[in-house]
Amino acid sequence: MILYFSGTGNSKYVAKRIADALGDALVNLNDRIKASDTSPVETGERVIIVTPTYAWRIPRVVRDWLRKTELRGAKQVWFVMTCGSEIGNADKYNRELCTEKRLSCMGTAQIVMPENYIAMFNAPQAEEARQIVARAEPDIDGAIAAVRENRAFPPPRRKFYDRFM
Repeated sequence: MILYFSGTGNSKYVAKRIADALGDALVNLNDRIKASDTSPVETGERVIIVTPTYAWRIPRVVRDWLRKTELRGAKQVWFVMTCGSEIGNADKYNRELCTEKRLSCMGTAQIVMPENYIAMFNAPQAEEARQIVARAEPDIDGAIAAVRENRAFPPPRRKFYDRFM
């Protein structure tokens, strides 16, 4: 099952690509979070969580929803995070969340998509955005392949900068 949260469409696009490739169900968390719906979700053993990066972590509203919601049947979780440039040390926090929920964390994949945090950055023009999405396709395909083969994502970069962020 793919659970996704998306603000501008980047994460929705990635989640749909993954769902189409794997034939998995797609659940929009935006609706469940807005409705304060934390009723249990029948997920099956593997869960892929696709979110944007907010302050180098998954969005707080998604984290809080996950903490409150039982994912029935879930054993393994892969995180796929879209970002404008990097996810920092998000994998550490995703692993901590999985430990809290007694789930096996299969890692965090970073997918660079068009920047959309306009409070700090300039959004790219249409042609540049298309090129960024095209460059992201191999990373999306790599994430799909890892999940399909039941492999953990490769460990993320863990430099001082990432830990600082």
